[in-house]
This record gives sequence, structure tokens and C-alpha cells, in this order.
Amino acid sequence: MDQDKSFWTKLRGIVWLIHQVDAGMLPVQFCYVLLIGILPYLNTGFLGVLLIMLQHRARPAQIVALLLAFLAVRLGLTVLQRVVEKLQADHHQLLGQRLEALTAEKLVRLDYQDFESKDLRAAYDTARRGASFSGDLGALVQSGFYHAFNMLIAAGFAIGILVTLLRGHVTESKFAWLFNSPWYLVVILAVLALPLLLSVWGMRRGSVKQREMIQKIVAHNVSWQYYNDFAENFKNGELTRLYDADGMMSRAEEKALDAGNQATWHGMMGMFGATAVPSGVIQLAVGGLFVLVGLQAYAGGLAIGTVLIAVGYLQQFMLAFDGFIGELGYAVNEVNYLQYYVTLLKMPTSHTGGTLPVEKRTDNDFAIAFHDVSFKYPDSDEWALRHINLTLHIGERLAIVGKNGSGKTTLVKLLCRLFTPTEGEITLNDIDIQKYDLAEYQSLLGVVFQDFRLFAYSIGENVAASTQVDEARVWQALAVADITDRVKAMPKGLATPITKSLFDDGIDISGGEAQKIAIARAWYKDAPIMILDEPTAALDPISEYEIYQRFDALVGDKTAIYISHRMSSTRFSQRIVVFDQGQIVQDGNHESLMKQDGLYRQLFNAQAQYYTDDKIKEERQQGLQSAAPVVK
Repeated sequence: MDQDKSFWTKLRGIVWLIHQVDAGMLPVQFCYVLLIGILPYLNTGFLGVLLIMLQHRARPAQIVALLLAFLAVRLGLTVLQRVVEKLQADHHQLLGQRLEALTAEKLVRLDYQDFESKDLRAAYDTARRGASFSGDLGALVQSGFYHAFNMLIAAGFAIGILVTLLRGHVTESKFAWLFNSPWYLVVILAVLALPLLLSVWGMRRGSVKQREMIQKIVAHNVSWQYYNDFAENFKNGELTRLYDADGMMSRAEEKALDAGNQATWHGMMGMFGATAVPSGVIQLAVGGLFVLVGLQAYAGGLAIGTVLIAVGYLQQFMLAFDGFIGELGYAVNEVNYLQYYVTLLKMPTSHTGGTLPVEKRTDNDFAIAFHDVSFKYPDSDEWALRHINLTLHIGERLAIVGKNGSGKTTLVKLLCRLFTPTEGEITLNDIDIQKYDLAEYQSLLGVVFQDFRLFAYSIGENVAASTQVDEARVWQALAVADITDRVKAMPKGLATPITKSLFDDGIDISGGEAQKIAIARAWYKDAPIMILDEPTAALDPISEYEIYQRFDALVGDKTAIYISHRMSSTRFSQRIVVFDQGQIVQDGNHESLMKQDGLYRQLFNAQAQYYTDDKIKEERQQGLQSAAPVVK
């Protein structure tokens, strides 16, 4: 992620981001600031004009007309202000939600290899954590852009009043040479410049103090948030009670919270010290302006009312500039964090988009082959796979086995086009899979990963992966996964939500039950190529064996790939490929591999006790006896 861009380049990116999230936000914000900011000038201008009219002994009717005009304009501006204020509040309320929705949509559409990038994940976490303490996008618009727009408005009025002062020609005073000289304007500009320069100095110091404070707060709050989330998670209740961890956690949480508060206190005091001096000098500058402009009026160059208007407008400009510079320090830090969102949203959505349609076949005649495929993850220099040559035959039952970390799951990710091979290619019916339309290609695959996820929706919607549920097929899929009885016992059957994250009547299920639902989802998809990547890790070996048995019986003429470091799947496989350290070390069927003194025989013999028919019958009989009621 590029942190070397200038602030203004990053700011342009933030403006682009705001426009993407809500194109009407900045125009509404400008109108809001204009209506809010113009009122002080209207009030000062009215008093100044009133003094001028009184000085020139205007008729009462003229003064009344001025008063009525002022009240009418003030009333109209107030009504408009309320309308725009409501619009501004509505836009601001939705800004953060829309940014989160846009970000979530982008993350879903990113290539998986970009999504898994450590740099991307770290940058996204930095943006979220930093923005939560320095200010989110809404805070930047509501405060940063508010002060920027307010300063621009104030600058316009200040320029206008400076032109008026230059035109205030003095003719009948011994000081005429002073007030008619360009040096008079130089002196006024110098009085204006001193507090402005001090504001810039204060901003620089304050920005450093704030950045240091945010870095410390983020570090402490990461710890505090972990302890807080841990305590709120009901699943951790047993641990905290059985091992008295509540005392340890509460002390650690309190320590992190105290450290964060200390960092906040010192940071705020440092920022106050940096901004206090410019604020005091502004008040002195206002006094100096009254003296300078008052002397010009005394010399006959200005009306008394103009003095009030001039000093009032210039004071508003100094205050607006000081507010803008003070906010700029915050904005620098906010922009530094928020620019990660810009980088994320501007990332290309897909590098893997082919265009070829996949041939529609009813005979499932799809052949996949790996041709000298090697792969290393984007953030790694080590090869995860090396020189893989493998052909998946039509209708074949293939088991891929090996120890943890041997490259089995990486192979599946390449097959699913979640990653692109570093070297070599994978073909479908002799065509590189990267050339196919991604959605059409992935429709051929029914996959269950070990680290699967379920939605917080109903059982039926989880199995169907859709709101359109074929209930008959869902029940058939649940039967394959051996979880029919459990779902029938649920309060709403297939309509029962999983977890209470979205629905109060949701239920919590065990890890094994969740895995069975994930397996049912893969079978429901009815894809011609089925892949089970260690989806039964939370099940006991006997349950795992029986699920593979049912699944295999119902797969039919589809190609099935079973991946595991346990051996239950090999009993149903026509072919077994053994992985070790990212390479294929054995390839054959069960009988041929058992005759070899290799890794497969070593792994199978270590687990064979669980997969004999006698052992399964014994385990099932014990289960029935333990479940039987005791008769006295």
C-alpha cells in the first residue's frame, strides 16, 4: 500500500471516495456551511449599515425598511438552513454505512489471491482501527470539509473588505499620506498574517502530537478490544470460569484501558499547548485591526459603520483560518488512514476473467489436468507446490492424502481458480481453465473446505445457498450428511435460522453439525465435480467414514475428489495420490500402495483400526446401548 503519496494527492483520492459513496454529500455540505457561515456576516453587515445610516441621519422609514429587509433575509436563510441541515444529517448518517457496504462488496468481488494478501488485510485493518480513533469518513466531511468551506467563504468576504479599505481615500488629514499609501495595506496584512502563521505552526505541532496519540491509542485499544470481545463471547464462558481466567482478563483489560486513557490525556494536552498561542494572538490582532481601521475612519477615510464591518469580517476570516488550520492537523491523520479505502476500492476487481463459455454436457464428460504446475503464495518465497502433473479422469473417485501442510488444500484452491499457478497450467478438456468465464467454470465445482462458513440464515437457505429452496432436495442432501433427524427436531425445521446473529429464534449448532450442513450444501449444488477438502475434521472417525460412504453412493457418475490427512476416504477411492512437501510422492490404488513401503502405508496403518467393518459395528452398538433408557 502506497504511503509515499503527498497529502494533496491523497486528499483528491478522498474526494473521489466521497463521490463514489455519495455524490450529493459534498454539494449538500457546502450549501450547509454557506447558510451557517453567512449569518455572522449578515449580522455584522446589518449593524454596520445601520450605524452608517444613523451617522448620515437617515429617515426613520429607511431604517425600518432596512430592519424589515434584514429580518426577511434572516428568516429565509433560517428556513433554508433547517431544510439543508436535514439533508446534511441524512447524507451524513448513511455515509459510513454506504462506505462499509461498498467496501464489503469490493472485498467479495476481489480476486481471492488479492483478498488473501497480507498487505491488503493489514492495510484494511489499519484503516478501520485508525479511522475509529482519528475519525471516519463522515467525521472528515462534517468537520474537515466544514472548516475548509467556511475558510473559503471567509476569504471571499475578507478580500472584499480589503478592497474597500484600499478605496477609502483620505483627503483632509495630516495622516492622509499614511492611509493612502500601499504600506497601510501591508501593515493590515501583516497584522492578519501573524496569527495565521502561528496557526500553521500550531497545526504542525498539534498534528505530530495527535499522530503519536493515535498510534498509542490504537495499540492499546487493539488489546482492550480483544479482551472485551473475548469476555462478551458466550463460548468462552466455560474457560473463564473453570480456569479463573476472569481475573487475569479483567486486569489485562483494565491495564490496556488505563494506558489508552493516559495516552489520550497526554496527547490532548500536547495539542492544546500547540493551539493555545495562535488563539491568543488572534485576539490581539483583532485589537490591532480596530486601532488601524479606526484611525482611518477618524481621518475621514471610512464611515464608523465600515469600521465595524471591516474588523468583523477580518476577525471572522482569522477565526475561520485558525479553525481550518487546526482541523487540517486532524485531517492529515484522517486522510492517511482513509486513503487505504481509496486504494482498496480502486483495485482491479478481477485478474482471472476469461470469456469462453463452458460446454454444457449431460454426461459430465469433463477432464481436468495439471501440467507441470508449481505455485508459491504471493507473500511467500517458498514453493507450496512443485512440478505437479495430475490428470483427473471422468467419473473417477480420487483421494488426495498427506500430512498437514503438504499442499493438498493449495491444489484445490488452484483447481477452483482462487489462485493462479505460478508456473504451468491447468486445463479443462484441453483448454487452460483461465480462459473460461470464471462463474461458468466454478459452477462445475461443488466444494467443501475445512474452514467452511455458514450463513446466519435458515438451514434450508444454507443448504441451497439461495433464497429459492427446493425442500425435497434439501432433505435428500441432509440425509446424505446424516443430519436429517437433528434438523427435524429443530423448532422450525428447514426454516430454523443458524445462530442468533440476525434472528432471535436462531439456534447454535455444534462444529460437527455445521460440517454436515456444509457437506449437504455441496451435494445439493449437483455439480459434475465434487471436492471434499477435509470437511469432516470435527467428526469422529466412524461418523466421517459413514458420511463418505453415503456421499460416495449418491455421487453417481460425477467426479469426486476426497482430500484428507485421515484415511476414511481412501476406502471409496479408485485412485489415491499422496502428497508430501508440495509434491506428489505416490500415485495408485489402495492395494498397490499398501504393497509399497511408503508414506501411504505408514499413514493408513496408523489409522486402520478405525475403518474396519467390525470396529464400526462395535462403535455403533456401544452408541445404541449408551442411548438406551435404564430400566429399574
